[in-house]
Amino acid sequence: MIKKFIQNNKWWTASILIILVISAYFIFGNKKTIILDTFTVEKHNLFEEVSTVGNVKPISDLDLSFESGGQVSRVSVSIGDKVFKGQFLASLSNADLSAALEQAKAGLKIAQANLASLQNGSTPEQIAVNESQVEKAKSDLLEAKYGLIDAIQNAYTKSDDAIRNYTDIMFLNSRGSNPTLLFQTDFQLQNDIVTDRALIETLMASWNISPAVLNINSDFNSVVNIASDNLNVIQTFLQNLASAVNKLSTDTSISQTTLTLWKTNVSTARANINITTSNLFSEIGQYQSALYSLNISNSQLTLVKTGATSDQIKAQEATVEQAQANVDAAQARLTKSMIFSPISGVITNVDAKVGQTMQSGITAISVISYGEYEVESYVPEADIAKIKIGNIATTTLDAYGSDTFFETSVVKIDPGETVIENVPTYKVTLKFASSSDNRIKSGMTANLDISTAQKSGVIAVPSRAIYSVDSIKYVQLIDSNNNKTIETKITIGLRSIDGYVEVVSGLKEGDIILSSPNL
Repeated sequence: MIKKFIQNNKWWTASILIILVISAYFIFGNKKTIILDTFTVEKHNLFEEVSTVGNVKPISDLDLSFESGGQVSRVSVSIGDKVFKGQFLASLSNADLSAALEQAKAGLKIAQANLASLQNGSTPEQIAVNESQVEKAKSDLLEAKYGLIDAIQNAYTKSDDAIRNYTDIMFLNSRGSNPTLLFQTDFQLQNDIVTDRALIETLMASWNISPAVLNINSDFNSVVNIASDNLNVIQTFLQNLASAVNKLSTDTSISQTTLTLWKTNVSTARANINITTSNLFSEIGQYQSALYSLNISNSQLTLVKTGATSDQIKAQEATVEQAQANVDAAQARLTKSMIFSPISGVITNVDAKVGQTMQSGITAISVISYGEYEVESYVPEADIAKIKIGNIATTTLDAYGSDTFFETSVVKIDPGETVIENVPTYKVTLKFASSSDNRIKSGMTANLDISTAQKSGVIAVPSRAIYSVDSIKYVQLIDSNNNKTIETKITIGLRSIDGYVEVVSGLKEGDIILSSPNL
């Protein structure tokens, strides 16, 4: 019957056979051999690095300023000059401070000599020597008085010349109570100028009497104060007038010749008064020093003649200490008017100019260390915990390409963060191993590979073999007995730059795991 059915239904029969053959193929003939990607656990040498970018900076970059204000009298360096630590760079006008220091030193010597005399006792020879010192001190004081008289008289003469012969040509009614400038300038500046000119006229009229009757018996403290105050007013007047004149330009009312004359006159007057003031302060210092020396010499002579008690010796020892303190204080005041380089380096900027008035704390000179550079890099918080002081870094500079290496080491890690583009970072400072490499320049871009850790002969596997489930690390361990994989929990440690990860626990050497687990 089946045979008859096949003969009568050939097409149906052929279709069924084809379907059976195809099904059999897929059921029995399409099986493939599955090849697993495995890794045999073994020991490795691991190296951890943090890669970052930084910039080369000089180790020291200093802005130097005067500790006290005043007029710059000397600048001994220019931009680009190499300087050594302690080298003199600039100073303010300090003739009065120098005189005060010399006076203090003289006082110290005298105090020390007096102490020696008290301690050793006196002899006729010593008394004669001290009497001679007193006479010498009197002679020095007399000479100092004549010098001071000349300086005060010269101050009046130069002041009168500066005002009446050099600046009065710029005024109408210059010697009256209401002088008027021949040109217009800023309202406040113009008001200060005409007010000071009227004041100077009054000062000069009263000052004219003082130098004329000045002699060696005069009250020098009084006349010195008058001269100093008057010169201060005149200096301020000339400074304001110079400021006003320098703002002028030629127009229909002021010719170029007139403007040039005015500027020249003001400049000359200021220079003369500055020199005169400096000379006066120098003579004041000489006078005060001579007066002090005479007083000390007289005291010393008295002590030598009368002899000394233990209390007098103790008192003189205190005088020596006080005299030393005076020297130290005078030296400190003088030092504040000068700038010395605190490092060996290169001058990068000079703002101080001779004749310029500078305020304390304003940058006058800038200097950077020479030949000593460091690298500053900002490391993200994800990597900062890996970096420690002393870590060595392989460093390249963009200027020399990736094949030229420089060794650096971490010397400082800032404890506080620096936020850059809303990301907390920490400044890491690295120092170059060589301090004499002329190829290194400030501002260069540095590429850093900081070696943070390394381990030798530890169990490690490729990072791709590890996966996480709820923050727990696993690998697929192959069970060779049952020919299946087992999900195995592991504890990891160091991550190496070559893609291997240390396995602290969970695996042993020789275990076989899937290199890329199928999850």
